Amino acid sequence: MYIGRFAPTPSGPLHFGSIVTAIASFLDAKSNGGKWLVKIDDIDQPRVIRGADAIILNSLKELHLYWDAPVVYQSHRINEYNKKIDYLKKLNAAYLCECSRRDINKLAITGGDGFIYPGICREKKINLSDRVSHRVEVKDELIITQDCIQGIVKQNLSSDIGDFIIKRSDGLFAYQFAVVVDNYLDGVTNIIRGYDLIQSVPRQVFLHQLLDIDVPEFSHIPIATKFDQKISKSCGNKIIIKGNEISIWLKCLAFLNQPMEAYSKSMNIEDIICEAIRCWSKNLIKPLRQIEIDDNIHT
Repeated sequence: MYIGRFAPTPSGPLHFGSIVTAIASFLDAKSNGGKWLVKIDDIDQPRVIRGADAIILNSLKELHLYWDAPVVYQSHRINEYNKKIDYLKKLNAAYLCECSRRDINKLAITGGDGFIYPGICREKKINLSDRVSHRVEVKDELIITQDCIQGIVKQNLSSDIGDFIIKRSDGLFAYQFAVVVDNYLDGVTNIIRGYDLIQSVPRQVFLHQLLDIDVPEFSHIPIATKFDQKISKSCGNKIIIKGNEISIWLKCLAFLNQPMEAYSKSMNIEDIICEAIRCWSKNLIKPLRQIEIDDNIHT
């Protein structure tokens, strides 16, 4: 069965780009007769703003985006994440690392997503303490996957990334690791998210394989930009939903390059959503990194 999800970080209210992602993931799930889940990605506690989760969930309701199972929080899954860390250590696929950023910068070269970790601690015998991180050992092989919108995504983790962190020295779990465990716990089969996360796909595919978890189908939509900058919470790009639900839905559908001739001014929000599900085609989404939006997108 198709199971999709929307996974916002509670660091502020939804902006246009996150609403586009929510609508795209919702429509893809519903058009395939599947379930749509909502997961609050609150594992990075320093970024969490108190009450933001409630604001996000209320915004989804205002947009008539209703989830099919209880909302889950990453912060409630610490034990599950630790179990998978222990499993990887038993496989000798993960190890402790005491390197500081300064240590790495002295020896590392720049790769596709920052510095390539040079394996300093791979063979060391390090005792577990409060000041060590956990890294997963990668293989010197090309990981190739097909993104349903952007096409082929490939990367050699050994030469492009290096052994990467799955649990930080401050005790927080890395995004790459936590979301893979989440996919397993939630049974997620399909992921739709923004293009800015496409670089993480090979690492997540690798972790799925290590943990013997089915790899979901990935689709990365263009990110919304304004003046060539990503629309984000930090930029203060607030969007008022109440009273503007229909216009927001139509703007999002246009951004996703869906057929707009099916909609009329006389339609209510329920009719628009039903028609959007019926007409949904992921194949129509443009395989672009970003799309510039108009000034009037914020209402």
